Amino acid sequence: MPTIDPTSLLAEVEQSYRRYFEVAPVRASVTFLGVQPIEILRYGRGSAGPDALNDLVSLGMARNPMSGGTEATEVGPRAELLLSVRGAVDHVWRRLAVLAAAPVVEGVVYQAGGRIDLGEAWSPGSRCTGALLTESPIGTVTAAEPVQILTVVPACGTELAWARVHGTESLRQLWASAGVDTADLLRSPVALP
Repeated sequence: MPTIDPTSLLAEVEQSYRRYFEVAPVRASVTFLGVQPIEILRYGRGSAGPDALNDLVSLGMARNPMSGGTEATEVGPRAELLLSVRGAVDHVWRRLAVLAAAPVVEGVVYQAGGRIDLGEAWSPGSRCTGALLTESPIGTVTAAEPVQILTVVPACGTELAWARVHGTESLRQLWASAGVDTADLLRSPVALP
C-alpha cells in the first residue's frame, strides 16, 4: 500500500472547502499533547450579528485514518467534521477541535448515523451536550484517499437518549416536523412523542 502524504491530502481537502464555500476562512489552530495540530476554519454566511450562520470545518483529522485502536495504522476511513451554528463561536470551535482529535487520542471512529456525547454544553447557556453525525452537503473529497466530510448536528441530552432508542433518523424526522433550527445552540429540546 502506498504511503499517503498528509500535507498533500489536507491541501486537497482545503481546496474542496474553498470551492464549496467560495470565500476565504478565518483560521484557528489547536495542538493537543501527542497529536499534530488540528485547524478549525470558519466560513461566515450572510450578515454579521447574533443570528449569523457560521460553518466551522476541521482540517487535520484526516491526516490519520480512524482505526478504532490505540496504534497508528494506515488502514481505516478518513474524515473531517463540519458544524453549522448561529452566533458567536468562541467556545464552539474548541469543542469541535476536541472532537476532531478524538480519533487519534481515544481511538474513536466516526461515521454517519453515529452519536456523540460531549459531557458538557457546546457553549454557555446551551442545552445541547452532544451531536448526531450525518453526511454533509460537501460529501466525500476524492484525494489521495477518500475523505468523508461529516456534519456534526448539535443535540440536547433528551434528544440523544431518544436517538439511542429510536435511531438517529427518527430524531432527524422529529426535528424536521417541528421546524427545529439545529444551528441554534440556545434552543430548547424538541418535544418528544
